[in-house]
This record gives sequence, C-alpha cells and structure tokens, in this order.
Amino acid sequence: MANVSEDRSRAQLLLVGALALAVVFLSLSLLLNSVIYTENLATRQTHADAEKATEFRLAAVDGLDGAIEHANRRNTTAFADRRDAYRDAVDSWVPILANYSATDGMATDVEPDELHEGTRIVGANNTTGLVRGDGAGDWTVATDSKVRRFRLHVDPSTVGTGDEVRITFDDGTTRTVVIENPGSGPRVRIERPGPDPTCSLSDGRIDIGTGRVDGEYCPGLADARPTGNGAVSIANGDQVTATYSLVVDRHQDGFRTDVDTENYPTQCTPPSTPTYGTSSADDPYTTPAIYAATAEIGASTRDLDYRRTIRAAPDEAGDPASEPTFTQFLVTQSGNDFTVDWNTDDPNGDIDHVDVRVYYRTNDTLYASETSALESGTETFANVPAEAYYVNGTVTDAASSRRVSEIHDAGGCPP
Repeated sequence: MANVSEDRSRAQLLLVGALALAVVFLSLSLLLNSVIYTENLATRQTHADAEKATEFRLAAVDGLDGAIEHANRRNTTAFADRRDAYRDAVDSWVPILANYSATDGMATDVEPDELHEGTRIVGANNTTGLVRGDGAGDWTVATDSKVRRFRLHVDPSTVGTGDEVRITFDDGTTRTVVIENPGSGPRVRIERPGPDPTCSLSDGRIDIGTGRVDGEYCPGLADARPTGNGAVSIANGDQVTATYSLVVDRHQDGFRTDVDTENYPTQCTPPSTPTYGTSSADDPYTTPAIYAATAEIGASTRDLDYRRTIRAAPDEAGDPASEPTFTQFLVTQSGNDFTVDWNTDDPNGDIDHVDVRVYYRTNDTLYASETSALESGTETFANVPAEAYYVNGTVTDAASSRRVSEIHDAGGCPP
C-alpha cells in the first residue's frame, strides 16, 4: 500500500508543473502575438512608404517631362540653351516637390543626370500645309528615327472632299493616319487591320502621341505611333492648312542630311532647297532638342531607403531610344577627292565601329569602303572617277546601327 504523504507530494508536484507549463504557454502566446502585431504594423508602414515612394517617382518623371517640353518650346537654335533652360526648370520644381514630400514624412532628392540630344521639327506657318521646304506635299518627314510628341493643328475648313491627307509611319509595320472629309465633315481615320476607327475633327487638334483628337480620346490613334526606328512620310500634305511639330532621337546634322538625300534623290546634298530650314524664320525648320533625360532620385523614411534612376521622354512609344547617331557627317569635295569627317554619339556609350562607303548612284554597286574603330575620324577617297555617288556612313554599337547618306558627283553637281 502506497504511503499517503508520498502520494500527496506527488500530486503537489504535478500541480506545480502544470501551473508552470501554463505560465510558459501563456508567455509564449503573448510573445507570439506581440511579434505578429509588430510585424503587421511594420509591414503596413513599409507598404505605405513604398506607395509614397512610387508616387514620388511618378511625380518626378512628370516634372522632367514638363522641363523637357518647356526647354524645347523655346525659340532657340543652340542645344546649350535648351540644356540651360531644362536645368533651370528642374531646379525650380525640385524644392517644391521636396517640401510636399516632407509634409508626408518623406525626405526626397532629385539629381539631374544625362540628356539625350535629338531634333525638333516644326511647321509653324498657319498659311501653308504639311509640306517640305519647297512646298511639295508628298515627302519624307523623318528617316530611321524614333519619333515622339507628334502634334498637328489642322484648319478643319480646309479639309475638303478631294484628296485625303495621309501620314504614314513605317517601322516594319505600316500605320497610316488619314485626314479626310467623306462628305459628312472633317474626320481622322486610322488605317489598320480590321475596321478603321474614325474620329470627327471640329477644332483641328490632333495629338498622335496621346491618341487624342480635339482633346478627346480617339481609338487607335496612339497605336499608330511607331514603336521602333522607322520612317514618317506624308502624302497630299498640300491639301490642307496646318501647323505641326514632332521630336526625333537623331542629332540635327545627320538627320537633315539623310532626309535631304531621301527627298531629293536627283540632287547633290545639300539640295538647292533643303527639306528643312535652320531657324524659325523658315518653314518647316529644325532645331536641336532634348529627346530624353535621366535623373537619380531618392526617397527615405524611417523604414525605407528608395533609390532609382528615372528616364523621361514624353509620348515615346516602345523601348527607350538607344541607337547611335551621327552628330556630324561632312563630305568635302576637292576635284576628284572626297574627304569624309564624322562625329558620333550613343546613348549607351558602346559604339563599336564606323563604316564609310561610296556607291555608284546609277546601280548601287560598291566603289570603295573603309572601316574605322574611331567614334570620330576622317577618311579620304582620292581620284574618284567623275560620276554621281552615294557617300554613306554607318555607325554600329553593340546592338544596333544607323546610317546617313549624301549624294555627290566627282564630275560636278547637280548630277
């Protein structure tokens, strides 16, 4: 028979052990709940901070967009003036954005970085149409270019029932914006597979970049923009009165040279009347412009440190422009010698080589060629026979290439 005192001691031990376990489990429960609460609170706080950082990033991109547009609208022909105007605009809104962010518990900074130089094309004469320098209505606006911010203001009263105006984008896929009057009034029609969307045109404002006509959304219009490098051409541009502007990602010198060769295939470069003038007194004309801009941004709170590189290129479609470009392609003729001087630039900074080639214009066969690893250089082709030639330059980087072409005649110009 068991000892009664021993049984009582054993029972007391069991009771004390149970109480101890209860205290341990209760403590663990409280600790776990505290950890869960703290993590939930931290998660909610971090998520809120991430949303604030995202809003700040979007506001910074909008600010860069506005600064780019402000700088490009200035009546100037020097890129340095564009750059200074852009930096002044950025400097003016960065403190405003920082103060706004500070009221929301976030310390922010914006540091402007690189500018990608391009070319702005403007037709500002509201008494003419969508025409080149000599008034021709069938012409090439841009070659081998990324195009953004294409806007037109057409006088609706000049959109007749005759020939329709056609603006064609071709980057491997052809898209056409048609300005016409089928008898029921002016309208914009977008040619694409399937039914063609149409939008009435009463005020005359056509913004291809944002897909709007007269300020209202027009189905399919924004999709007409090329998403890659391509050409822009106009047919029957002299059938309406209009003003227009657009921006391309190529430097002005190489761009103008290539467009002139495309528009005047029977004249030496530059032609007697170039496609574009070089000042606002001409129509149409080109100026150096800011195509894109980058900046380093930062946003910090107690629980978040957010750093990013942002890029702004208003109304750009597709991948960011990254192709190399000629900042100069100058062919100097001395008797039967052609001397080619070139300079190049590349947003990615990875230019591989430059090819300079001379082709017979009559049959496109190669006369001579040279390849250089220099981003800037000079090459002379001596004793070239008297005949008309294409003098082409092609700059190639790690992923892409871009060409510029001039027409010359060793026997004298024009051909």
